[in-house]
Amino acid sequence: MNLVRFLKKCLNDRPAAWRSAKLVVRSLYGQLHWSLHPNAPIRYRIPSGGLLLLERGHSFTHSFWPAVDSYEPDVRAALTHFLKPGDTFVDCGANIGYFSVMAGHLVGRRGQVVAIEANPVTRTFLSRNLQLNGFGTIVGCALSSSPGELELLVPKAGDVFSSLKSGGLVADDGMERFSVQGRTLDEVVSSVGLTRLDLVKMDIEGAELDVLGSARRVMCELRFVIICEYGSNTWPAFGSCKDDLLRLLEKRNYRVGVFDPANSRVITVGEDVWKSPCANLLLIPSERDHRPLTGTS
Repeated sequence: MNLVRFLKKCLNDRPAAWRSAKLVVRSLYGQLHWSLHPNAPIRYRIPSGGLLLLERGHSFTHSFWPAVDSYEPDVRAALTHFLKPGDTFVDCGANIGYFSVMAGHLVGRRGQVVAIEANPVTRTFLSRNLQLNGFGTIVGCALSSSPGELELLVPKAGDVFSSLKSGGLVADDGMERFSVQGRTLDEVVSSVGLTRLDLVKMDIEGAELDVLGSARRVMCELRFVIICEYGSNTWPAFGSCKDDLLRLLEKRNYRVGVFDPANSRVITVGEDVWKSPCANLLLIPSERDHRPLTGTS
């Protein structure tokens, strides 16, 4: 930490100074913890509820610790806004389970959380986190446009990003390859016996449109809200684009927006979002909200 800059923050922006100090303390705590207990995870408490085990050698920890409080603020705000006790949440691309754990504490004992993760190594950490919190159903598969055996590509640098296609974030020559079972979202929802679905988070490194296209039954019958990752650096590997998404949403009677965490509201998608390498779209059944959202600014 730059001491002079920190002192200026203390005088001019105390909340920013507190955030900076918190990061430094947390970083020092991590160094001390792992020097004394190199094989023991840190137990991180998510601000909205729930515990997450952060493993020293895992790429999620490497990517987001100690600033994990700042992880995907728009997604966190959307979960808090849309989920209520008794709801059902499906986490497509759950990774180690940050959003599954968060959702579980929002929906409570009467609700349901289904966490879908393709990577068998990552599923081990996901399972530990859901068991620690005492809820959740894990489905081990790669969501795809059709069922069948598929190859999952995982950069050796870390499994935060894994994909069924090479390109975008998964373009490293040194990739590990796993044989995984591909399943459609329609099939997964039926297999776990869900009769209601309130919110789906979909972060599957470019395969989002393929999966949405094959989810005709659940989108048309269950009419849930979707937080869908969109990226100009991941979608092209699957031959997907903005116009294809907008056509699909029109057929399914959905609208698209983005969630503004500062004001807790859905706003129109601007052109900067469509050009972004990575953004989170909000797909909403048209009957839920009649404000005039469109696909462009």
